[in-house]
Amino acid sequence: MEKTKIKSIMLISIILVSTIVGLSVFVKLGTANLDESISEISEQENVTSEPQGTVTVTGTAQQTCEPDLLCIYLKIITLDPNSAIIARDEAAGIIDRVLKSLKDLGVPEDDIETASYDIEAKYEWENNIKVFKGFEVTVTMKVTLKDFNKAGQVIDTSVNAGALIDSISFELSKNKQNDLKTLLMADAARDAKAKAKAVVEALDEKLGNVKSINIDNYVYNPYYYYIRGSYNSINLDESVLPTSILPSDLIISASVNIVFEIL
Repeated sequence: MEKTKIKSIMLISIILVSTIVGLSVFVKLGTANLDESISEISEQENVTSEPQGTVTVTGTAQQTCEPDLLCIYLKIITLDPNSAIIARDEAAGIIDRVLKSLKDLGVPEDDIETASYDIEAKYEWENNIKVFKGFEVTVTMKVTLKDFNKAGQVIDTSVNAGALIDSISFELSKNKQNDLKTLLMADAARDAKAKAKAVVEALDEKLGNVKSINIDNYVYNPYYYYIRGSYNSINLDESVLPTSILPSDLIISASVNIVFEIL
């Protein structure tokens, strides 16, 4: 009986030791697997949060708008064969008549300015010889109109006063330019983001933060209705209809370069 008890106790002890050892190994293996899983998750998080590169995209935007200014450039040219002073005085007389005619039409003085004034000796080539022709005065005046209906009257009365028409352009005021520039730059930025997102997602990646922005270009060109022409002086009366000037839309465009991170 004693031997049987001893054997039973020894067998139980062996079973208990084996069980404890097995549990210990299982716990260690489980802990190792858990540590490995945490490590893998951490690595995956690092992969998705750290930039893997960059993508550079150009966004563009364009808009058509109506001009709010009409600018008429008048040119006054006088020539005297002997005296620059006489040529200057003749030009001054034409300028005075033009200013009076514009004032009579209700054009504010602030909307009339002298764009350029030049006095020079004039020469022409004749039979390969440079011949002095006199002293020439050239003055360019800019008349800015907000009321386009006055354009024809301004042209006709100015020509009748002795001026020529250098050019006519439809333009935008500074305030309207600034408003449009703000809108177009925002549209161009959205266009760049949409392009970048489409490309990156097509490659099974994610679009990250903006790394840099470069405002590439803002283009606004006035529309020239009439360039460097001239009208002969005419006599106006009530039966003569004023010259018709029809406005034309302007095209404004903008573009930006943006560098995005790829996640």
